[in-house]
Amino acid sequence: MGKIAISKGRIFLYVLTALAFILPLIFRNEYVYSVLISIILWAAISSSFDLTAGFIKVTNFGYAGFFAAGAYTSGLLALYYGVSPWIGLIPGTLVASSLAAAVGFLTLRLHGIFAAAFSWFIAEALKYTLAALTDITRGYHGLACPPFFPGITRLPYYYMILLTYIVELLIIMRIVNGKMGFAFKVIGEDETAARTIGVNVTFYRVLCFVISCAFAGFLGVFYAHYYNVITPDVSSLSVTVPALAICYVGGRGSIWGSLPSAAIILMIFELLRPYEAIGIISFAHKYIVYGILLIIVMIWVQGGLAGAVKKLMEKYVRTTS
Repeated sequence: MGKIAISKGRIFLYVLTALAFILPLIFRNEYVYSVLISIILWAAISSSFDLTAGFIKVTNFGYAGFFAAGAYTSGLLALYYGVSPWIGLIPGTLVASSLAAAVGFLTLRLHGIFAAAFSWFIAEALKYTLAALTDITRGYHGLACPPFFPGITRLPYYYMILLTYIVELLIIMRIVNGKMGFAFKVIGEDETAARTIGVNVTFYRVLCFVISCAFAGFLGVFYAHYYNVITPDVSSLSVTVPALAICYVGGRGSIWGSLPSAAIILMIFELLRPYEAIGIISFAHKYIVYGILLIIVMIWVQGGLAGAVKKLMEKYVRTTS
């Protein structure tokens, strides 16, 4: 029965991937491209956030700081040294992961609310630093970032973020299904038991944190050169809260649940956009939506969308075997 379920799941993923590649060719519309890019970008952000939240059970409230580190590293290199955004992906990722190693070494010796508060403090400190260094970062005037692709169509960006997301998922799946992933899961379940069987808890907690933040830095570079302008707000909760909400609604520890979760949440926001334009609702109402969805998940859909799908598949396999 397990093999049947796995094969059906793989077929579903293959069909979904094929559909993702041909979807923009069916809907030849820049607005559709922009929505699809946003969905996949936030799914990718949430999947990397899920690496710590879902496996070592550390909610990284400072996630946005590492996202911003990647974005600003590439943006500043492009502005002052003429470095190509494609090259900027490398230093952006390295700076974010190096910062994560330093922060993780300090933060992950703490537990619970203390670790979360410390990581959030780092992101806030970075935000205010970026805002204060106006001569370098342009502060809230915005740092202009050159695009990856010439021209006005968003289609190349869609395929770029789609490939990025697929590669990210493959890497994360390889990690969590291997020795490293076993260590992450054991630590997340019971640190004392992990130490008992010889797992270096501090090392693997920091390693998981660094890998997650390396993805954050890479995606931050994409964000900077896709939207072409960044402000210190990329280091705020306006990035971390959506990542957290999408992760939990999709199913913490599921990896792939972030995609349908991001699609549902962003489509809700697209439906609300006309009301935001005429002033009936404001940007702050998005946090109400996140809160409502999280309450629904915690009360009625524990395990998120991925958990619900898993239960349905198990029920289907039992009834057909």
